[in-house]
Amino acid sequence: MSARGRKPDPTVDHRIRQAATGLVLSHGLDFTMDDVAAAAGVGRASVFRRYATKRDMLLETIAGLMNTYVAIPDTGSLEGDLRVVVTDTLALWRLPGVSRVAKQVYGEAGRDPAVAEIIKTGMRTRMERSWVVYERAIERGELPPNADLWLLTDMFAGLTAYRGLLDLPLPDPAEIVQVLLHGFTPA
Repeated sequence: MSARGRKPDPTVDHRIRQAATGLVLSHGLDFTMDDVAAAAGVGRASVFRRYATKRDMLLETIAGLMNTYVAIPDTGSLEGDLRVVVTDTLALWRLPGVSRVAKQVYGEAGRDPAVAEIIKTGMRTRMERSWVVYERAIERGELPPNADLWLLTDMFAGLTAYRGLLDLPLPDPAEIVQVLLHGFTPA
């Protein structure tokens, strides 16, 4: 028992993290610590005991979002695997609010080196985890052993972020996969 006679609620940390994540996804960066407290069903002091500033909370929340699980398909071909990855990624960008949140977070990355580092590290780590798709393709002879996997990965990630951030139409997944694998030459 604590000095005041009450046991701390072990679910508070989780509820606050969940509330912060939910608010970022639904409102972008436009919310207050009081909003987090209300969404978590806790007092304002509980939030401030865990995070001295909103920035501290946002850094942890963004890092958590960057570390979300990404399915790694195994269709038996690089083209099939890439089609699944591209389709899933484009579906995520098409969810309501994702573009708005991405714009805010990328804008914040331009002002705050800590946010930029979280995005860079989070994206690189997540992309590297999915490289099993490329490793299988190399084993099957679909990619050369010296393929620049970062270039291949960044071509798709860059296209998606560019178009998503500027609200430009995202191409059809099959078209993206065709260009990634064969450029603009006939298949």
